[in-house]
Amino acid sequence: MIARAIEKRGIATVTVSMVRELAEQVKPPRTVVTKFPFGAPLGDPLNRGLQEKVITAALDLLQTAEKPGSIVDLPYNWKEKIIG
Repeated sequence: MIARAIEKRGIATVTVSMVRELAEQVKPPRTVVTKFPFGAPLGDPLNRGLQEKVITAALDLLQTAEKPGSIVDLPYNWKEKIIG
């Protein structure tokens, strides 16, 4: 997996996955899991608030992951409108 190769170069990574079971098998360094359809891992088009929440959660995991292979399920729903 490319994330592991990047990590070996000293660059921290986090992946966004729509399938938790796949992340459990592949074991990337850090993963956030969304409940979104394939092709839209950050949320539906033009839903900036939702996309920002997913990206922020992924970046936060870079700081908060306590062990390699950490997987965090995000609570957001497809087409959820985020205010603020």
